[in-house]
Amino acid sequence: MTHFLEKILSTKRYTTYVELSQREGETRAPHDLYALNMAYSKELYIMLGGLEVDIRNQFNKAIVKAYKKEDWFSLDIFEKKHKKQINDATDYVARMKKNAYTFDDIIAHLNYGFWVNLCNRPYEKELWIRALYKCFPYLGQKPNRDDIRRRLSRTHTLRNKIAHLEPIIKNEELLIQEYRNASELLYSISPDTQEWFQTICNFEEIWHNRNKQNTREKLK
Repeated sequence: MTHFLEKILSTKRYTTYVELSQREGETRAPHDLYALNMAYSKELYIMLGGLEVDIRNQFNKAIVKAYKKEDWFSLDIFEKKHKKQINDATDYVARMKKNAYTFDDIIAHLNYGFWVNLCNRPYEKELWIRALYKCFPYLGQKPNRDDIRRRLSRTHTLRNKIAHLEPIIKNEELLIQEYRNASELLYSISPDTQEWFQTICNFEEIWHNRNKQNTREKLK
C-alpha cells in the first residue's frame, strides 16, 4: 500500500528510511518511519513557530525601548551580512506594498536566523546588554548571551531541517531534548504563551508512544 513512496521520494531519501528500518532492534517499516518523521516535524514546528514569533516581537520591542527608536535597524551597528538582510527586507516590502509599508512590515520579513544572530558576540554591548537579555525574565537565572545564542541556534537548525523536509527521525532519541529546549526558551520569555502552544502541540505524546502499533495505525 505504500510503495508509492518509492516513486515520489528520491532514491537517496527513500533509502534513508529503508536503512533506518534495518537498524538493530527496529521493528517499524520505512513507511512507518516516514509517517512518523512527518508527524514529528508538524508538531515540533508548532512550538518552534511560537518561539520564532515571540523572539521576533520581544527582541523588536526591547530594542525599540532601549534606543527609543522605532527604526532601530537604521543604527550603524550591524555587520555587513546582517545589514544586507535588513536592506533586502526593506526593498522587498517596498516593492510589494509600493512604498506604503511600515516598520512592522520590515520586522516581519526578517528571517529567524537574523534574530538569532543578534545574540552573537559583536552585538553584546549594543544589543544584548542594552536590551535583549531583558527578553528572558522567566529563565530562572541571569541570561547568558552565549548560552541563549547556542540554544536559539539549535532551534534555528531544527527549524530549517523541518522546512526542508529532512529526516529528523535519524536522531529520534534526541528530538525530545530539542522540543524541551524550544519549550523552555518560550517559557523563559512568556509562560502564558508557552502554555498555550503546549496545549496545541502533541509532540510529547507522539514521541512517547512512537513504538506502539496503535500509534503507527493512526499515522497511516
